[in-house]
Amino acid sequence: MPRAPAFDRSIVIDQAQRVFWARGYGQTSVCDLVKATGLKPGSLYAAFGSKKGVFLEVLDAYNRGFIEKLDGLARQPSGALAGLVDILDDIVDDAVTGRDRRGCLAVNALLEMSQHDAEIESRLKLHSERTRRAFSALISAAQAQGDVDPERNADDIAAFLVNSIWGLRVMCRSESNRHTLNAIAAGILAGIGNRQAKIRVKLSPAR
Repeated sequence: MPRAPAFDRSIVIDQAQRVFWARGYGQTSVCDLVKATGLKPGSLYAAFGSKKGVFLEVLDAYNRGFIEKLDGLARQPSGALAGLVDILDDIVDDAVTGRDRRGCLAVNALLEMSQHDAEIESRLKLHSERTRRAFSALISAAQAQGDVDPERNADDIAAFLVNSIWGLRVMCRSESNRHTLNAIAAGILAGIGNRQAKIRVKLSPAR
């Protein structure tokens, strides 16, 4: 019988994610992954097959985590729309404070690799569709709570959100002016047809 891996796969994926997120796929070497994970090259190849195998699992874990976050926001006491505001506020604050200007790992991969690797491109398309469905569920919850116009199509709004939030994350890689980023985020909220009387947009003020 083959021996079970003597490591926690989820921890290895998390360690590899940090490297790919910081350096990108092309600039990350197997040596970088070996150093970050503590695995020997033979163990890394045995467990994942290749650098791309590691990267695909990293993308899967990243997407799964974001969808779980969206699912949780749809059920939070303050309401689904307030959860969406939290997402936008965090994105802006991360960029302005310099706490995290790496952008979205999935968007970075799309920009870097979608034209160069069909398997990665296919995986990213699958993740995009799953993310769109999760946003659609979030919007449906906000409509049921009376915070988003129920006449709007939730799937259409979700597609708008995926495109707009990805664009905001790209912008945040080179822009750190809070007023500018807040204006973009406010435009996203306006675009979903939210009923402003129901929720106070709490995007952080310019400082």
